[in-house]
Amino acid sequence: MNEHYKYIYTKFSFFGSLPTYKVFLNEQNKIVKWVFADNSFIYGYISDWALNHSGLDVGKATWAEESTLLLNNEKFKLNLYRSLHQKFKTELSE
Repeated sequence: MNEHYKYIYTKFSFFGSLPTYKVFLNEQNKIVKWVFADNSFIYGYISDWALNHSGLDVGKATWAEESTLLLNNEKFKLNLYRSLHQKFKTELSE
């Protein structure tokens, strides 16, 4: 089954939160895919409020479009987060 996800917004991290991730929505089943800087991901749900208030996003739809500085910084934060939260697991993109 081919799933189609539409880019919604980029959620930038702040102290103590998940590292920055890009949010994609499957409009058929309302499942979101959070994609991290290394292109690994997790699935989940977000509230209607979050979907309705995501219109001010200025992020790029893919990590490849982001600046090298931002990408490297976010990969570092992601690795640090993983080392501090060993139960945090993501799936790898194919």
